[in-house]
Amino acid sequence: MKIKKTKISSTESNINLILEKNDYISQFENKLKELKRKANLKGFRPGMVPVQLLKNMYGKGVLLEEINKIVSEKINNYIKESKIKIIGEPKPEKNEIDKLDINDLDDFIFDFKVGHLSDFKLNTFKKSQKFNLHTIKVDNKTIEETIRNLKTQYADTNDLKEVTEKSSVYCEISFEDKSKKGLLDLANLDKTESKKIISRKKGETILVDLKKLSKNKVDTLSQIIGEPVELKKFPEKVQIKIENIIERTPAKLNQSFFDKIFGVGKVKNKKEFENEIKKSIEYNYLKETEFFLNKEIEKEILSKNKIEIPNKYVKDWISNNNDEETSKKLLNEEFESYCNQIKWSYIVDDIIESNKIKVENSEIEDMAKNQIQHQLMSSGMQNMSKDIDKFVDNYLRHNKGENYLKIFNQIKSNKILNHIKEKVTITKKSITFDKFKDLAKNI
Repeated sequence: MKIKKTKISSTESNINLILEKNDYISQFENKLKELKRKANLKGFRPGMVPVQLLKNMYGKGVLLEEINKIVSEKINNYIKESKIKIIGEPKPEKNEIDKLDINDLDDFIFDFKVGHLSDFKLNTFKKSQKFNLHTIKVDNKTIEETIRNLKTQYADTNDLKEVTEKSSVYCEISFEDKSKKGLLDLANLDKTESKKIISRKKGETILVDLKKLSKNKVDTLSQIIGEPVELKKFPEKVQIKIENIIERTPAKLNQSFFDKIFGVGKVKNKKEFENEIKKSIEYNYLKETEFFLNKEIEKEILSKNKIEIPNKYVKDWISNNNDEETSKKLLNEEFESYCNQIKWSYIVDDIIESNKIKVENSEIEDMAKNQIQHQLMSSGMQNMSKDIDKFVDNYLRHNKGENYLKIFNQIKSNKILNHIKEKVTITKKSITFDKFKDLAKNI
């Protein structure tokens, strides 16, 4: 087999592969022998069909399958060994395989066009390169607002005997000889029409204008009924029968509330609760500011290292490998970002190789375990340690290892960025949350 690459430009090349007869003939003949053992043709005993007959009947299909396997493997290995920073997959340009004569086999010539990044050598990271890690101070107003939101999110539910203006009313709604179960959240509905329901008790039946109650909003009316409706065709009056009345009130700051948020017994009083809330906000702020710093570093490296990309080739690749809507979005709105992602992925690989950075399987398992434990605790499930390994194994195997690859790339990216941060200068800079939000808009 002979294989060589010829540059068309700094970002496109032709790969010429000559597949010699010796490269494929033994695999082809072995496949025919295997077919002979399994063949069951009328007039022949099992395993006794002449090879030449099988060759004439099925040989071309068998040979094409074997050649495609061999060529695909050889091209991919060549690209990997030659460290070609390819985009997409090799594009077949020319071959004469369709003209093959099964009884007069010879060499085959294949030409592939590949789009790739231009050659580049990364600039050295230096302490003179400076970046800011923003630190956002958590003020009392933010802590109080967070607690207010949590009290609403984990609100206490009280059963009532009669309807108030803040009640949620479960009812049976009857109209046009049919009935539907519905929920009326009076706090968000028309105040005037709501008066017909306020002070009513369980079991009572009332006539109401449901269109007026929903403020003539088709989405609100559909949500109440539980199915899509046409506003114009919906009746003016419907009958509702009150089945249950509840009212959600903000949760009280007590042990039960503390346990719901942080786990049983982790927080014992209001002061400890506020401290934990502050820590949680600080952690979330830190994640956001670190994400911003990472994007700033990525942006700086991309701007300082000139890397060319074959725009037309990439656009063709996008159009040929995505549906129309996705292609349109990538080509018109996100093309620059898409190209930068390709460049960044090869920059990451270059840093990994040159610095011998590795991602161990144990690191992937540990990250998966931490993520799953956090999710289980957030949903209120405690003491899952005895089953956690099963969760992790299933999670990493899911969808042909997609989650495994996702975590692998996450760890790889973290290691690269940590490596870069050790080489450059990172300065902590205090900032308000509002100012940080303005900065983050430009990511």
